[in-house]
Amino acid sequence: MESGLDKLGTNMIYIQRWPWQFNNEEYAWWDYIKRPTMSYEEYKLLNEKLTKAKAVAVELWLTADNVKYRDNDLQNVAISGVTENYDEIYTLNFKGGRYFVPSESVGGSEVAIIGFEVASQLFPPNIDPVGKYIWFNVFGHQYKMKVIGVLEKEGESIIDISNDNSIIIPFNYIRRVVDMKSGFIDPVIEVRPKDGVTADEIKDEIYPIMRNARNLRPTEASDFAVNEVTLAADALDDLFGMLNIVGFIIGGFSILVGGFGIANIMFVSVKERTNVIGIKKSLGAKNYLILTEFLIEAIVLALIGCLFGLALVWLVMFAADKATGFGFILSWSNVLIGTSISVALGVIAGIIPAITASRMNPVEAIRSK
Repeated sequence: MESGLDKLGTNMIYIQRWPWQFNNEEYAWWDYIKRPTMSYEEYKLLNEKLTKAKAVAVELWLTADNVKYRDNDLQNVAISGVTENYDEIYTLNFKGGRYFVPSESVGGSEVAIIGFEVASQLFPPNIDPVGKYIWFNVFGHQYKMKVIGVLEKEGESIIDISNDNSIIIPFNYIRRVVDMKSGFIDPVIEVRPKDGVTADEIKDEIYPIMRNARNLRPTEASDFAVNEVTLAADALDDLFGMLNIVGFIIGGFSILVGGFGIANIMFVSVKERTNVIGIKKSLGAKNYLILTEFLIEAIVLALIGCLFGLALVWLVMFAADKATGFGFILSWSNVLIGTSISVALGVIAGIIPAITASRMNPVEAIRSK
């Protein structure tokens, strides 16, 4: 999930009519749906006037009912209509071909960049997709596009932002062939700040430009939303925080049960070896040697349990990784924390039995059998 957000950039800004909301408050969709969508003219205005932006682009998402190359076809493929600066917003790694040249983007040429999975499923391994023509169906109309680029595989993410299963085409081509006033059209203006510029600084530039463009009076509320990735990141941090709390509660009960188990084993071990303890002490063994012996035994018991636990976690993660395709990671820091807690548990659970053994009277201990 975090890697998915990292692809977006920690300070990315998205201007759209729908605000992002991650709390439990009621979402006023009936108000937001009345807002005007982002326009190409507003994008051009922001692109000209934002001084702290590294790049500004528009992206529009559609769904192609069918995509074809000869006899091969795919259903429900994502179509992204983007402007010329999109490659400065997101890093696009090409397996073959290239990005749009300015004339293709501005003129709305019939060219397309396809994702790795789209290329793999549409084209046989012995055919290079670059230079070939594909057909796709949107809103009941078929469109013919020339493939000019194929992207490298990006991989899956819980946050679905991968281009593997998408086709990227010029935004101005969509403007030529699709009714932009349709209720299905909802473009997003994407802004990447310059290095060192915070999201708040770029937002201070965006609001006046957008409000002036829409002729909003000072007393009127903004009829657009300026969303930032940090909102999603903060919500994700809250989610991870709750998961950590639940994990620590469950782990706490496991530690409690494990501690009592180790303590019982150690008390039984001391009782069964009372005679041996007496013999060792009669031969000159010091109290600290007896204490150390039983503490080490308790720590070893805890570490054996720790190793079984780590092995079980690793197996579950391996199975989940294969089943879902997402990357589950058991970090070395978590392994170290788990091992340290196990050592501490062994000391705490074994200290009283060890002290009891070390303080035994050797004569009474020998006679105990």
